[in-house]
Amino acid sequence: MSLAVVTDSAACLTEPLVRGRAIEVVPLHAVPGEDGAPGTTSRPSVQELVDAYRRAARRAEEVLAIHISSALSGTLENARTAAAQIEAELSGDVGHTGTGRVTNTVRRRPQWLRVVDSGTSSGALGLAVLAAARAHDARRGAALAQASTARSCQLFVVDDLGRLARSGRIDRTTARLDGVLGIRPVLALTRDGIRAAETVRGAARARRHLIAQAVRAAGGTALSGPRRPADPVRLAIQGDDADMLAQLESGLREAMEEAGAIVSEILTLPVDEATRTHVGPGALGIAVAPDLQSR
Repeated sequence: MSLAVVTDSAACLTEPLVRGRAIEVVPLHAVPGEDGAPGTTSRPSVQELVDAYRRAARRAEEVLAIHISSALSGTLENARTAAAQIEAELSGDVGHTGTGRVTNTVRRRPQWLRVVDSGTSSGALGLAVLAAARAHDARRGAALAQASTARSCQLFVVDDLGRLARSGRIDRTTARLDGVLGIRPVLALTRDGIRAAETVRGAARARRHLIAQAVRAAGGTALSGPRRPADPVRLAIQGDDADMLAQLESGLREAMEEAGAIVSEILTLPVDEATRTHVGPGALGIAVAPDLQSR
């Protein structure tokens, strides 16, 4: 049995990470605003997803689609519609042979395609997709993706909450923090959406607390509270500024080591255009996920 994984660009996977793996990436669309107005985003169309699933099916016997959280995008809705369309075609398409006999034009049954709501986005989604791509069938791939996201943590800070507020991706209470002088919340992405994990004053302090929250998620002891078992984790960092990313990685490595967290790998991922539309320039993110390969 062989498996191909389809995801969307919210996973922020680079070409080198995709190359050599049976991973297909469908783009989310960023639509520029007019006359300086903020841009918007749109989900992949049903036809784009149908085409991607069919391309993936030519590479493997089974296809697993792992998409951005349904709390953030309607991509999953279109993905399920695309899967249903393919299933209907498999059940009903017929053709004619030269002898006049009627035959099925597609012999593969619909069980080869499985669609999963990741419940997350960005680095946490990318890490889940990479974990799933190690599997040889869709059932095992889905289990790995769900094991990754169930214990993953996606944290980030932004310079301006206004973009997230206008798109309805943060609640009113969190959005109001944008008007409070100097307040910079550390945001966490949950299955229910985005919430403020912590509020601090100042950009530098927000970055320090972003790291501290990541350390705690990895099983370290940088913050107060019960200590979690320090199982090996993989990390992904994201941002637009190379110097800031280098500082973030250095601080993250040092803090993880001091706290006794076990880090297998730190990936540096870009911010995709659709996500950048909502978080704006200057955003920094850290994803923490279990290293399932080491178990």
